[in-house]
Amino acid sequence: MVAAVAAGGVIDLGEMRHETEVSMPEPRRMPVRWRLAWALAGLVALAAALGPAVPTPAALIEATIPARLGDMTFATGEQFYVVTSDRAEGAGPRTITAYALPDAQRLWQAPLPLSGALRGVGATAGQLLVRTQPELPQQVETVSIREATGQIAWRRRALFEGMTPVRGQVLLWTSPDGTPTASTGQDTLEAVDPVTGAVRWSYRVPNGGWLSYRYAGQALTHVVTLLPAGRVEVRDAEDGRILSAADLLPPRPPSVPATYVQFTGDLMLVRQESMVTAYDLNGLDRRWTAAVDLPTEYVPDCGDTLCVTSQLGGVRVLDPATGRTLWSDPTRTYAGRSGGHLVAAVRTRDGLTDLTVLDPETGRTVEHLGVWTLISPPGADGKLIGMRTDLATSRAWLAHLDPASGRARFFGLVGGVTRDCEVQAGAVICRRLDATIGVWR
Repeated sequence: MVAAVAAGGVIDLGEMRHETEVSMPEPRRMPVRWRLAWALAGLVALAAALGPAVPTPAALIEATIPARLGDMTFATGEQFYVVTSDRAEGAGPRTITAYALPDAQRLWQAPLPLSGALRGVGATAGQLLVRTQPELPQQVETVSIREATGQIAWRRRALFEGMTPVRGQVLLWTSPDGTPTASTGQDTLEAVDPVTGAVRWSYRVPNGGWLSYRYAGQALTHVVTLLPAGRVEVRDAEDGRILSAADLLPPRPPSVPATYVQFTGDLMLVRQESMVTAYDLNGLDRRWTAAVDLPTEYVPDCGDTLCVTSQLGGVRVLDPATGRTLWSDPTRTYAGRSGGHLVAAVRTRDGLTDLTVLDPETGRTVEHLGVWTLISPPGADGKLIGMRTDLATSRAWLAHLDPASGRARFFGLVGGVTRDCEVQAGAVICRRLDATIGVWR
């Protein structure tokens, strides 16, 4: 949710999708005569941080996408979408408008007969997938829209779970009345064609069965069922066939929720009391047991290591072959792979995020990237795009961050923006203070 502070309180600007989000505190307002001095000091500090060879960047090609307070926006693939609010005073029929990226050229506008909050969840085979975000599960719906025209191809009373990597099939969780109902024996997982909505395969989840999904990037690759008798089944998301199965867990009543499960790389981590046991996803062979609290800790794949990030603060790095802790740091708030490098974050006293490159085996600092808000996932070369915002002037400096060298290459300055920015299809996209969308190529 995006908000701007006004004299009367907080104004809802709608939503934009974030790849990486770092929250920062609102500044205290200062007298106007001091703002210019503060901004100039910021420029001097920025130049010092980036080094003596900071070039003056060429002006970015700028465009504006119209949007109003409360409109919902999201980028998928090479298109950007604006969905008008259905709650604004005097709002007419709801519409969705598509713009091409990175030039922000308007492509089409079409009616969108859906109510409430919406979320763009992906695109495949020329189809845009949108789902509702209702307060009640019986109001959930998934809609497939043609990217070329905005025409609705199909709509289903079902919850979108993901898309498969090879055939681009859409996985939906539903029931006979369209309401997802876990562990009742009535819910069904269906893989449907994104263009026609035709069901390619379906799986009726047994009573007491709980589903977990393994993703590779944005693609859903495996479906895991935890059955009440303790059996675990791993299915291929492309065709629904069982790849492996084993009795791994103690029996439980069908009405009791299943244990926590996480996936990292080719491992499935299963909670057993205060420990986790790691199994090879392909054959469900037991690999190791370690003290990881899955309800409060997240274990992303960090390449040659596993990074355990706690919601309470702190990072530990494990050996994926044995589960042994290689090192830990209670000051880190995040650690993740960026190409062949491990990038970690520390929250500063000002509430900002200081980024460093670490040796994954020891936790030793290798390079210091500085204080940045990340607005893109790592590129193929591991480089990142960072933003520094002067909240007093609503200007933001943009730079390419190279974990290999620890250097930041300043490439742009944008103004009049909120902190809600992302990078998509060769463009930096930010919500402006007036609720419009700025696009900088």
